[in-house]
Amino acid sequence: MPTLSIVIPAYNESAPIVEILEQVLNLNFPHQTEVEILVINDASKDNTAALVEELRTKHPRIKLYTNSQNLGKSQSVRKGILHSTGDFVVIQDADLEYNPQDLVFMYDQMVRGNFDVCYGNRFGKNNGMIYPKNFYGNLLLSFFSNLFTIRRVNVSIPDMEVCYKMVRGEMLREVAETIESRSNFGFEPEVTAKLSRYKKSDRAVPSFLVLPVDYRPRTYEEGKKMKAFEDGFKALVEIVRFNLK
Repeated sequence: MPTLSIVIPAYNESAPIVEILEQVLNLNFPHQTEVEILVINDASKDNTAALVEELRTKHPRIKLYTNSQNLGKSQSVRKGILHSTGDFVVIQDADLEYNPQDLVFMYDQMVRGNFDVCYGNRFGKNNGMIYPKNFYGNLLLSFFSNLFTIRRVNVSIPDMEVCYKMVRGEMLREVAETIESRSNFGFEPEVTAKLSRYKKSDRAVPSFLVLPVDYRPRTYEEGKKMKAFEDGFKALVEIVRFNLK
């Protein structure tokens, strides 16, 4: 029976954390799949941890790990991946920007097609846009990342910064061991570069699948943390760094 691990990094997400966990708990995955949910509380200053702990008493599939100090999203995701046990692993943000129902379709298509990696694509649907600089910045970063990765995997990744990355567990855990970035959004360019250079036991590159996903961007007032110029510049540097390293 296959297992899917869902890694949820959370920092001061007391407002949406219960709702997103309930949505994930109610997902019905095919192929008789078991699900484990790993919440990484990144030293939140609100009651995120307490809310997760309360829900965990009712749902033992939820595992809670709390960082003693704030490590940032990249290292929190890394920690969750390394604690995972699933045949497949996917990252789910703690906010409500993504629709967890998309994970069911992604997983089904991965299993049916025997793919190694699946990236969601927020640009593949007519999703909303609140901040044009974030929207076009993500497009630019993805284009720049593709200049390095497309020749390795022969697949264009139109949304490199997307949260929804589903990968075979052993592969992602091996890559996560080497994750260095400590910036909030550095995980995305680093893991993309390293997955594109990964060699399986037969020396073949991983097979990539890209699927459209729903996306409802939240505002800064609702808790959005990404800063377009500051984080975008860091991501640009890390695209170059990890693709040329």
